[in-house]
Amino acid sequence: MLEKEQTAPLADQAYELIRDEIILGRLKPGEVVSETTLEERYQIARAAVRSAIAQLIGERLIKAVGKKSRIIAPLTVGDIHDIFLLRRELEPLAARLAAGNVSEELLRVLDEACRRAYEPGNKKGELAFLDANRRFHLAIGRASGSPRLTQMLEHLHNEASRILYLGFRNTNRSKDWTHGHENLLEALVRPSPEEAERIALQLLDKSYEDVMRAVITNPKFKDAQLA
Repeated sequence: MLEKEQTAPLADQAYELIRDEIILGRLKPGEVVSETTLEERYQIARAAVRSAIAQLIGERLIKAVGKKSRIIAPLTVGDIHDIFLLRRELEPLAARLAAGNVSEELLRVLDEACRRAYEPGNKKGELAFLDANRRFHLAIGRASGSPRLTQMLEHLHNEASRILYLGFRNTNRSKDWTHGHENLLEALVRPSPEEAERIALQLLDKSYEDVMRAVITNPKFKDAQLA
């Protein structure tokens, strides 16, 4: 059932709930879903489920198969490579453009994101950490001054959250990520565009290593249709 703040529109609550279930692997890659099954599983109104499915198809977390069938999007090693390839091109660029353009209000958002932590197995904490990491990078995208770049990063991070979860769900990586984010924040504020670009790329490469190590060493990921 929905546990989101009731002030949000029902469709938004449904979207966030189903998205989180996909990220956490409770809705497994390749699993068949429908408006009926999701309505019954989460006790959500059919119209809200329909809206959520449409949005998640657009974000490539649910895949349309034929006219009516829907499945949770498979997650392959090829997907991981592709998403990180695009992030390596776009996020360092966003960091370089954002350096010196960070407002005081944005600094508070970034600082909060940098200080997030979680304990492996604590689903609420894990989701909060993922959300903070996502907001951190999207805030940099907005500070770049390029709406198109920000939009592309937003779509990538909706897919990347599920992948990042593979990399840290069995190990607490919050201290490592916090340290890296603080270094990036310092370069953005100084400002040092080249340094911000370098650190952003360094963070991405470390994240990619963590994810791939998890994929290779953990047999549980076979169930995620990683191949």
